[in-house]
Order: sequence, then C-alpha cells, then structure tokens
Amino acid sequence: MVGLPGHAAPGSFFLLFGIWWTVKYSVMWAGRMGGRQTCTGPAMCKNVTNAPLVCRLLSRVPVIGLCKIGFSLGGLIGQQVTANWTLINPTNGQFQNLNDWQHTTMFLFFIFSGFCDFLVAFKAPVPSGIDYLSFSMAFAVEGLLFFYHLHGRAELDVHLHKLLLLAIAACAIVSGLEAWNSDTLLLPMIRTAFVLLQGTWFWQVGLILYPPFPGNKWDLTSHANMMFVTMAFCWHILGILLFMCVVYTVVYLIHKAKVKQTDTDLDMEPLSSHLLQAHSDSEVD
Repeated sequence: MVGLPGHAAPGSFFLLFGIWWTVKYSVMWAGRMGGRQTCTGPAMCKNVTNAPLVCRLLSRVPVIGLCKIGFSLGGLIGQQVTANWTLINPTNGQFQNLNDWQHTTMFLFFIFSGFCDFLVAFKAPVPSGIDYLSFSMAFAVEGLLFFYHLHGRAELDVHLHKLLLLAIAACAIVSGLEAWNSDTLLLPMIRTAFVLLQGTWFWQVGLILYPPFPGNKWDLTSHANMMFVTMAFCWHILGILLFMCVVYTVVYLIHKAKVKQTDTDLDMEPLSSHLLQAHSDSEVD
C-alpha cells in the first residue's frame, strides 16, 4: 500500500489504540485519585461468577493484543497483495517491492507483540514484562525501518518522516521503561500521548505528500514548508495534550458524580432500615 491509504491505515491503527488508552487510563487515574480501585474494559468482569459467559471469556482475552494481531495481519496481507509475495525478481535476480517488504517486517513485529500479550494474559511461563519489551521492540523496528526508508527522497518528505521518528523513538523508550515499572500510570499516559502523535502525524504526512484534492500539491523543496511542518508537529503535540486533558476531566467528573451517588445511597441505607423497622413495629401495635 502506497499513497494516502498507506499512511492512513497505520495512522488510524495508532489513533484507535491511543483513544482507547486515553479513556482507559483516565478511568484508572480518576479511580486512584478518589482512593478507589478501578478497572476498565473486560477486566471489570473478573472475579464475577454471575457475569455472562461472554464477559467471563473476554476477561481473559487481551483485547489490545487481539487488535495488534488483527490489524497488523490485515496490513501485512494488504502489503503482500501489492508485492505479489515476491521479494526477488525471477528474471534478473534483483530485489523488488522493498517498500512493501519493509512494511511487512514492521507488521510482523507488532503481531509478535500481540502474541506476547496473549502469553502474559494466559499466565504462560514467560519473563515478567515481556509484553512491554516486545511492544518496545516493535516500535524500535518501526523506527529503524523508517530511518533507512528515506534515501533519495525530497527534502520535505525526509523531514516529515524524521519528525515521525521522534514519536516512534519516544514510544519505544517509554514502552521499555514500563517493563521495569508497570505499576505507575504516568508512563502509560506518556506512551498514549506519543501513540496518538504517531496516529495524527501519519495522517498529516499522507495528506501533505498525497493531497486528496487536485491543485493542492506542496513544494517538497521549500524551506518555508519545512519550517511550517515543524511548527505543525508542535501543534499536534499541543492538541493531543489538550484532548487528553479534556477526556480526563470528563471522566473524572463522571467518576466523582458516581462516587458521590454511591456514598449517598450508603448513607441512606441505615435511615431506610430504621424507617422500615418503625413501620413494621407500628403495624404490630
């Protein structure tokens, strides 16, 4: 896959993950701020024996790992359909379709990361933190492939992908740190911000290099354009931080309201019991 779809697909992949994690970690953070243990997603069904069968099964399935495997497998197949599953030209013996094969390699490592998520979820005898380390490795391979993906390209094209490399490197570093400190919520929130940044910037790169509307092509050699996209990259960071703050604020207010309602119900229980008892005594009299 090349062109705008080739950038929109991974961009949407990272955006979906980032939005999911933003909500998830906001709920967890709000729960900790309120002094309550809070779980999200399928984990809410754990240890609930009366929960529906589907919910009990989902409580064991790593949804993120499943999405990693599913989306990456779809991307891999899409790349190889374009490459006709051929790396070496049978006519002249030269390498061909290397862009497609580089993307295929990237998808393979994200599939491996999803597989490690399953191993951890089903308590396989694997080293602690292997899910975070495999995720960090997938990002590192993604960055390595992109770094050597830019030879002979126009200046603006190279600059756009170098900015993307900054987000990829941050994801790799933070995911690796999570393997040694998985109890904190700060590192997952930082990782979420950079994953969202990857998603929005993939879309931005695709829209600049392959504009969907005719007559809106960018000058790929203009220094002014390079200065602007650097500034736009900073705007993406600011927008993502504002988005995460808004989501957390909404989640916190909802959580606070639910906690207040629960405490009110608990306070009313003794009074309700007393009134029922008094009513019962009056009927006896």
